[in-house]
Amino acid sequence: MNVLLLYNSTQTFTNTVYEHLASFADYSSHRVFYSHSDPVSELNLDLENFDAVGIHFSIRLPFDQVSASVEKALKSFNGLKFLFIQDEYDYPRRTWYWIQSLGINLVFTVVPEAGIEIVYPKAEFPHTRFVTNLTGYVPEKLPPTQDLPRPSERSLMVGYRGRPLPIRYGQLGIEKIAIGQIVKKYCDQFDVNGDIAWSEEARIYGSKWYDFVVSCRSMLGSESGSNVFDWDGTLHEVIERYRRDNPRASDEEVYRDIVRPREIDGLINQISPRVFEAIASRTVLVLFEGEYSGVIRPGEHFIALKKDGSNLDDVVRLLKNEDYVDAMADRAWKDVIVSGKYSYKSFVGMVDKELERSASVLACCKGSFSKRVDNSLTPITTSPIRANPPQPSTDTIINTVVGAVDSKDLLRRTAIYLWWKLPESVRLVLKPMLKPMLKRLIQRG
Repeated sequence: MNVLLLYNSTQTFTNTVYEHLASFADYSSHRVFYSHSDPVSELNLDLENFDAVGIHFSIRLPFDQVSASVEKALKSFNGLKFLFIQDEYDYPRRTWYWIQSLGINLVFTVVPEAGIEIVYPKAEFPHTRFVTNLTGYVPEKLPPTQDLPRPSERSLMVGYRGRPLPIRYGQLGIEKIAIGQIVKKYCDQFDVNGDIAWSEEARIYGSKWYDFVVSCRSMLGSESGSNVFDWDGTLHEVIERYRRDNPRASDEEVYRDIVRPREIDGLINQISPRVFEAIASRTVLVLFEGEYSGVIRPGEHFIALKKDGSNLDDVVRLLKNEDYVDAMADRAWKDVIVSGKYSYKSFVGMVDKELERSASVLACCKGSFSKRVDNSLTPITTSPIRANPPQPSTDTIINTVVGAVDSKDLLRRTAIYLWWKLPESVRLVLKPMLKPMLKRLIQRG
């Protein structure tokens, strides 16, 4: 099949996003093409040249990151339409709208199979199949095993980089910071050599991230995702109204009174791609107790940390046991990496089979291009474009416009930046007024 994958090339600066995209070029048995798409870009492609068109999760449907021309083209496209989606707790009913409006046939969701009916009721999607997959897989660029120091040879006992998340993401978001706080306090108190941080300024990107992981005997972690479903996109406004009415309210009170009632325990807990990165680096995992999508097991593949930190003495004792950490790293490497079960190659193989299954039902396969697309105004590539990472310790327009290829692209990126800086309530008012103007601009070129 000829497959077109629409993605936002400004979001490929993280390893997991880029590798997820690039895996299709590397392993798919089909001819895969890529095209950048953002909320204001125009799609000048004849989609009938393709058997299947997919939307990648770097284009966020809940926030309407679909341009008018993409919307029009997909609605009229008769081939297979598929979607990769993550962060499905954000405004899921808006995602419903796009799946239904665009006529998406196949959705690759990170919602575990048991929870799909809750998030995507069959009554709402009688003609759409939902297939569960993970948020990421074993990284492609593994460090050479012969060059890796064994965990017992690494002097940095514990490493971690987290990111503070708004309270609206609930307990799983809280745990991202809590594990760092608990272990850092312990390390400082008992002089355990650790490098633990959770500020934006301390984040590490690209190859430097792998260097950091390899330097650590152990890496902290917790389950990913959020079980707080903002069904109608109003949770942020509800929280802000609560804070205005209760100006002295703490995050704990906001969580108790507003967020907790919306939390569906255990619905979307996921293993993080960072787990695979650590195992690939022969770094021992110290994780909050959890299921981790059934991929890894406590005592075999990771050291389980109680969520109140009450067993930290035991955890550190195990980390200081050189034979124990080396054996655990070897076991996790064999079961998770060497087995190949969680490789991108296996993942793409699964995706190929699901695409073929859906395509056979639609009888939409052409087998080869019937028309030339080389002169299209929208460039397509056979591999994704890698974006530069954002500037650390900044929250400015530079993060958005870095990598602009020309003045027109710079203007487009600036417009996108300014648009998403507007409050959601303002965007909702402006959007109907701006659509006709954007359409005229696109038509003028």
